[in-house]
Amino acid sequence: MSIVNQLAYVGAGTTDLDAWRTYAGEVLGHQVMPDTDDHALYLRFDDRHHRLVVSPSDVDDVSYVGWEVNNRGAMDRAASAVSDAGVEVLEGSPGDADLRRVLGLTHFTCPFSGVRMELAYGHEAMFGPTFQPSRPLSGFHTGDHGLGHVVCYAADVQKASDFYVNVLGFGVSDYTVIPGMGTLASFLHCNARHHSLAFFAVPGAPRKIQHLMLQTNSIDDVGSTYDVCLEHQITTTSLGRHPNDHSVSFYFRNPSGWNLEYAWEPRIIDPQTWVTEHFVAGRPGAYWGHRGLTEMV
Repeated sequence: MSIVNQLAYVGAGTTDLDAWRTYAGEVLGHQVMPDTDDHALYLRFDDRHHRLVVSPSDVDDVSYVGWEVNNRGAMDRAASAVSDAGVEVLEGSPGDADLRRVLGLTHFTCPFSGVRMELAYGHEAMFGPTFQPSRPLSGFHTGDHGLGHVVCYAADVQKASDFYVNVLGFGVSDYTVIPGMGTLASFLHCNARHHSLAFFAVPGAPRKIQHLMLQTNSIDDVGSTYDVCLEHQITTTSLGRHPNDHSVSFYFRNPSGWNLEYAWEPRIIDPQTWVTEHFVAGRPGAYWGHRGLTEMV
């Protein structure tokens, strides 16, 4: 069983915070929180204070990925498991916790993706007022399934998967393979969401993050956002359906140059009974749409 409950938040670095502020309202439909300042752009889209925070940086990439655990004891147990696996774990500073709006956190650098992974508890919840989208949207599916999923680049996706399975209790939902070449991607779950974390093997990838997926409440939210992204000329793929999680989605660029995915109705699994599957990349008839996906980095 996973020590981690869900993907709680993601921090992104940017060289153009003003562009992100405009993008959040016009494209994402997110709510810019009133306590946003020149150091942190807080984006809200459910009952948490924020799920995405963007901060000024010299690098346009993911800054950290936050994983929720139940409490301080669970955080300490998770940190010990990572440390026992030979990976240095550091206590987050009070300033780090305040920035993330959590009660406490520890962090380590993923030895396979280079991403700062945080184990946090007590992420600030907001009883009211409810999330107010900045453009017509029915909202996003989060709750017990968490923020969505994050996909990072890793040279060896098998070793990366093994680490999160053996150390933090994730389960492998499936692998994508290329016949004669090996494993292209691995998809991992920590709750009933088909996957919350995935790794792609792309030599020479320009950054650490490949994309961040947000699940909308309605297929109309996907379609209307697709129209918005067409108008802004930022679509990376066409609409399509994935063979593994069955979601209908599309990908689009953000001001930092990497991608977000808006998806509808990915399948829900039972982590206790799930049997790992595999899919063959590019298999004819395996899915429809998503033109441009194989070229996306």
